[in-house]
Amino acid sequence: MPELPAAALYEKTGTIPVSGGNVWYRICGADRPGTPLLVLHGGPGAPHDYLTPLAALADTRPVVFYDQLGCGNSDKVSGTSLLTVERFAEEVGEVRASLGLEKVFLLGQSWGCMLAVDYLLTQKPTGVQGQVLSGPCLSASRWGADQRAHVDQLPETSRRAILDNEAARTYDAPEYQDALMEYYRPHVCRLDPWPDVLLRTCDRLAADVYRYMWGPSLLSPGRSVRTTGWPG
Repeated sequence: MPELPAAALYEKTGTIPVSGGNVWYRICGADRPGTPLLVLHGGPGAPHDYLTPLAALADTRPVVFYDQLGCGNSDKVSGTSLLTVERFAEEVGEVRASLGLEKVFLLGQSWGCMLAVDYLLTQKPTGVQGQVLSGPCLSASRWGADQRAHVDQLPETSRRAILDNEAARTYDAPEYQDALMEYYRPHVCRLDPWPDVLLRTCDRLAADVYRYMWGPSLLSPGRSVRTTGWPG
């Protein structure tokens, strides 16, 4: 889905104060009459860039992007006290309140699905007209088990590189990174070459946030994102 030319949209950008700092936002089609779509990006720690093609939906409604605290154009964090699922769920409500999004559709992608569901279950907000879960992860342990099945289908050299380096905890080893790319091609992005918006996200990934809240790699869920059961 192509991103609409900036000239075709009325845009607003700015920052919003939330618990722990300020987050950056961008509204495409801010003058459109439809119910706004609030986009919750993945990661944790991956900025919104790879989801900007969703601006094409701004022909009928405002499309609201924001970078969660700690990544992208938003304030960085020091330490880990702010890196909790609960605080990020509260942040969704703070963004809605600051932007006056009384009625809204939510679109979560990957970790953003966890965030959307946790927000609904714990904050019990009003005015959410519906939600779209893209590439959902609702149980990290279940998600991890599914990825193990995908790893088992990789060529033996790549599969062995993943298993051996995970056992040794040598996640930065070149052969491990090469094997991850073999995994990414069928299971993360099948476009060749990868689009610029995805490359920008990779370049701007907040690795400290990602590693603390998820783990050392996509295939290795850690302790901070809830790893069993429903994330709420």
